Amino acid sequence: MDMEQPAATNRDAERSRFISLLKAEGRHNVLEVDAGQGSDGVQFVRAGIHYTGVDPSEQNVHSARAKGLDVSVADARNLPFADGTFSAVWTTGTLLHRADTDIDAVLRELVRVTAPGAPIAVVLSSGEDEGHAGTQHHSFLLLRTPSLPTR
Repeated sequence: MDMEQPAATNRDAERSRFISLLKAEGRHNVLEVDAGQGSDGVQFVRAGIHYTGVDPSEQNVHSARAKGLDVSVADARNLPFADGTFSAVWTTGTLLHRADTDIDAVLRELVRVTAPGAPIAVVLSSGEDEGHAGTQHHSFLLLRTPSLPTR
């Protein structure tokens, strides 16, 4: 029995739920911050969603590009995109791997590059759960960027 399967299934289920939300809302593009080697990106593309990823590791970017993904080297504290470029953001582990002093800057950047009212999915992996060696716990947070005021 693969002890990591429950965690992967949980993350896969959350990603599928997010993809369903994007489709239901007519959102056609997503930015993944800290894209890793592109395993989530492949699933977004398979679902017909235009995918852009960034990762601080050149090695991860190379691996993701080998899968045909549009991924570039960038840091979450300084994303190379204009304000409101993306209709959604997906990120896993980004906030867990940052110093406390960087979290505000990362969150500001996620909101800045996301269109008003758009969803930002943050998946947090806690590593091994206490008392459950070899398993991970994933928490899924769905945030919304502030909507523009209506006149």
